[in-house]
Amino acid sequence: MHSRIAPKELLSTLCVSIRGFRRGDCVRCWLFFNRDIAPDVPEAPEVLRFAETAKALDIELLVLKPGEFDLVVDSKDGWSAIYQGRELRKPDLIIPRCGAETNYFTLAVLRHFEHQGVAIANGPAAVESVADKLHTLQVLAGAGLPVPKTILGKFPVDVGLVERVLGFPVVVKKLKGTRGAGVMLCQDRAQFDDLANLLDGASGADFLFQQYVRASHGRDVRVLVIDGKAVAAMERRSSDGGFKSNISLGGHGTLYDPPQEMAELAVRVARELKLDIAGVDILFDQNGYRVCEANSAPGFQGLERACAVDVPQIIFRAMAKRFGIPLRHSDRWERSIENAARAAFGAGAGVQTETAKPLLRPAPIRRKSKPA
Repeated sequence: MHSRIAPKELLSTLCVSIRGFRRGDCVRCWLFFNRDIAPDVPEAPEVLRFAETAKALDIELLVLKPGEFDLVVDSKDGWSAIYQGRELRKPDLIIPRCGAETNYFTLAVLRHFEHQGVAIANGPAAVESVADKLHTLQVLAGAGLPVPKTILGKFPVDVGLVERVLGFPVVVKKLKGTRGAGVMLCQDRAQFDDLANLLDGASGADFLFQQYVRASHGRDVRVLVIDGKAVAAMERRSSDGGFKSNISLGGHGTLYDPPQEMAELAVRVARELKLDIAGVDILFDQNGYRVCEANSAPGFQGLERACAVDVPQIIFRAMAKRFGIPLRHSDRWERSIENAARAAFGAGAGVQTETAKPLLRPAPIRRKSKPA
């Protein structure tokens, strides 16, 4: 479907973007990422895919670390962006890809540019709410959406309460985590007691105790929702009989055609959390579905392989449509998005809901303008 940028090609790719930053006729985009791009960084391949697609769409993409900005707040009108001692021009779009590693400084940087009128997908309020797994569940439960029963960790642990409310087995997970890290299943009270004793003295707000959904053992569905539309879905299954199905942990992903009810649930989750881009993980329950969690910077390596879609392309084009940003691209890109939707969801070209948008159409070519 598309070529892959190898890690060794990253430097030259990003250098091209930085040189192109001086041109006035291209869309400018910043992608926020907290870590260095290296082969051992799990999220690096997604950043490389954004760089690859940006080049094809004639987008000037800069991959920036939020922590390298200096924030200057002034009551005077005007643009302010100082990065590593250098002033940067105003971008058309910012895409945060910090996920669970989002900290206060990153949120402050996002708010700084939000107040200066930059389009951000996803906004700081949405990113903050999703970075905290309990907050995510509180928002969804408050909206009446099905979620597993959850208890915020408090030490010493009231094991009796956990047994009465959640029963065993019980899932123990960190408040902030990604790719299945920091999640385990305690099979019985004795095993949970051992874990509680081990964790005693830790910060009480670091862990969640969550209902185990037996019907979804080793199996879930990742639904990608972009601008209010479910654009792709992948069923993930554990390869070792364990209860975690994450692709990063060796799980297998296959193309999945979600029932209307599941697709609409994923769209509602994104809407309640105010996410323009969301990876929604849904568990199978005896009486339907439960929302496991949502991600503001979802990994999509497995999704692209399983569903034959170009995720960065869909994101760029959907955000361009939403925020009125013109993109330069050929009819080939227009046909590819149509084919991707059909490949993912059949002849209907996608799961339509009351909030779904029609397939995007080409935007006009941006004319040259003076630097802002």
